[in-house]
Amino acid sequence: MIDIGKILKRGWRILWNYRTLWIFGILLALTTGSASSGGSGSSNGGNNTTFNGGNGNPGINWNSSPFLHDLYSWFQQNIEPLLLHPEQYIATFIWIGVGLLLFILIVAFVLALVHYPTETAVIRMVDEYERTGIKVGFRQGWKLGWNRRAFRIWVIDLVVSLPALLLLAILAGLGFLAFMGARNGHGAAVAASLIAAIGCAFLFILAFIVLAVALSLLRQFFVRKAALEDATIGESFRAGWDIFKRNWKSAGLMWLVMLGIGFGVGIAGLIVFFLFIPAYIVLSIPGIIVALIPGLAVFGITSIFASGPLAWILGVLAALPFFFLIVFAPLTLVNGWYRIYASSVWTLTYREILALDRVTAPEAEIQAPEK
Repeated sequence: MIDIGKILKRGWRILWNYRTLWIFGILLALTTGSASSGGSGSSNGGNNTTFNGGNGNPGINWNSSPFLHDLYSWFQQNIEPLLLHPEQYIATFIWIGVGLLLFILIVAFVLALVHYPTETAVIRMVDEYERTGIKVGFRQGWKLGWNRRAFRIWVIDLVVSLPALLLLAILAGLGFLAFMGARNGHGAAVAASLIAAIGCAFLFILAFIVLAVALSLLRQFFVRKAALEDATIGESFRAGWDIFKRNWKSAGLMWLVMLGIGFGVGIAGLIVFFLFIPAYIVLSIPGIIVALIPGLAVFGITSIFASGPLAWILGVLAALPFFFLIVFAPLTLVNGWYRIYASSVWTLTYREILALDRVTAPEAEIQAPEK
């Protein structure tokens, strides 16, 4: 069995002694969902304003300024018809969906270009520090991650996610069949289809959770085999599975420990979020200054092709991510610390398991009976 306490303490020392890793931790936090990304989700919710003419509703005087008047007129001409008569603008909705899909794919591609080299660099930097005691700078660390090993980890993640996606697809198909059965059936048939659908959904959700947990645990060995030993994708799966199979008790126990630490960090993060409120207020000023640069750039470019409030809206949308990035920088740093610590712990676990395998293998050969 591995010494879990020793690994946890060593991971803590690496986190505080290897400050270059903090930069990579921030990149990991930003590319895997940081606290700053949650601030913009509710900015346009809960608005019950009714557009009932040129004066708007009693709470908003749309004629109080030329900008509000233009904004209201633009909304009436371009948005309100889509909401009132959506069946007449199917082609418009299709183009909007295509545009959003392309935007999501571009953002995902950019994030992947940053995330996987960063993750590979962190794994290799911690491993090299353990082997040689050498700390490298950001440029050298990035070189450790910017190679084909990062691409292989991306492919590993893609393959690992396929079973979960298949389960979700089956669940969606069962939901559709249940809906059609309830729509076309009567009485007892509807009730039976709904009961069957609920039972199947429960089983598939349970299977999805178990599968996600198992794959997330196995992934720790797959990606480290690829990152540390430059193994091919197939070899990473085979060797990673063999390592896990021989040491599943140690791996499972470490997963439970990290799960508990993750829950503790989540609760502490909620407390820290409120403790940092004064910092958010202070950072809002530099956040506005930084956000003005991309916001004005997008506004200037958009105003060449479009007039009216649309240019302002796109400029604000371009500025918001930079504003939240600056304002919630403390939370991003804390999130990055945790990600570096978790990655370091699993890298140390992988190293110790390999060391135990090297020790136990000769002993097993010596104890094997001679033929």
